Amino acid sequence: MTASRDFDIGTMLEDTNLRLADRYVVAFREYLVAVVLKDATQTRAARLRLEEVVKESMGRAEVLGAVSVLRGAASVLADEVPIGFTAERGNLLRFAASPAEKILHRVTFEEALEDMVSRVPFTLRTSAERTAAKIAEIYSNNRGLIVFAKSAEDAVTRRAQDLISSAIREGIPEREIGRSIAFNVDRVRTETAAWTEGYARMAFRTNLGASMAAGKLRQARDPDVKKVIPAMRFSTAGDVDTRPNHQAADGVILSVDNPAWRWLRSPLGYNCRCRVDFMSLPDLRRMGRLDAAGNVIESKIPHNARPDAGFRPGGSA
Repeated sequence: MTASRDFDIGTMLEDTNLRLADRYVVAFREYLVAVVLKDATQTRAARLRLEEVVKESMGRAEVLGAVSVLRGAASVLADEVPIGFTAERGNLLRFAASPAEKILHRVTFEEALEDMVSRVPFTLRTSAERTAAKIAEIYSNNRGLIVFAKSAEDAVTRRAQDLISSAIREGIPEREIGRSIAFNVDRVRTETAAWTEGYARMAFRTNLGASMAAGKLRQARDPDVKKVIPAMRFSTAGDVDTRPNHQAADGVILSVDNPAWRWLRSPLGYNCRCRVDFMSLPDLRRMGRLDAAGNVIESKIPHNARPDAGFRPGGSA
C-alpha cells in the first residue's frame, strides 16, 4: 500500500469558511494604512494583528504538511502490523484515509496541533508529538515569521513611500499627511486597495506553500517516520506557465536529510505552484530507487534547477 497524494493546501485554505486569505488582506491593509499615516501606536498594533494572522495560517499549513506525511506513513505501516494487533492496523488504515483538512475547522493554531496528535494512531503518536512540539516552539517565539515580517515591512515601506511622495507632489506637506482632509485614511485605503489585495494574496499562497513543505520535511525527518518515508520528490505543475528553473527540478528525488532541501524545496518563487511530495518505501522500491543496502538512490540536481533570483525559499512575504 503506498502513500496517498497530497492535497492542494492553497486552494483548500482559501475555500474554507475561516477565510484566512481574506483576513490576510485586511490585516495587511491596516498595516499599510498605519505606516502611511505614520501613526506609531497604530503601526505596532497593526503589525501584531498581521503577525497573528500569519501565525495562524502558516502554522496550520505546517501542521497539515506534517499530517499528510503521517498519513502516508500510516498507509505503509498498516501492512507491517504484527498478527494479533489487527485493531491498530484498522486505526492506521482509517487515519491514512481520513480527510486531513478537517484540522482547518479548528479555531486556533494551538488546537490544530492538539488535533494532529490526538488523531494519530498509537504507532505514530510519539513521532507526531515530537513534531508538534517543534512546530509549537517555532511559532511560539515567532521564529517562523522573521523572514515574512522583514519582507512585509520592506514591501509596505516601499508602497507607503510612493503614496507619500505622490501627496507631497500635490503640495501636501509631509507633516500634514494623515491629518489633511485631502489625504486621510479613506484615500489611503482606496489608492492602495488593488495593490494590497494582489500582494497580500500572493504572500498568503507563497507562505502557505513554504509552510506546507516545511511541515512535510520536519515530520519526514523524524527517526520513526524516516524508516518508511525516506525521500521527497520535487514536482511542478508541468504546464506552459511553469518557470524554466522550476521545471528543471521536476522529478528530483532526494533523501529527506539531504541539505539541498534548504534551497530546493517549494516554493521557488512568488506564486510558485510547485510542491514536494513524500516518497514511501513502496514508492521507491517500485521505481527502482533503492540500492542493495536499502538506501535512496538520489537524483543529480540539474545545474539550472534553482529558486528565482532574489527569492529565499522557506519564507517570503
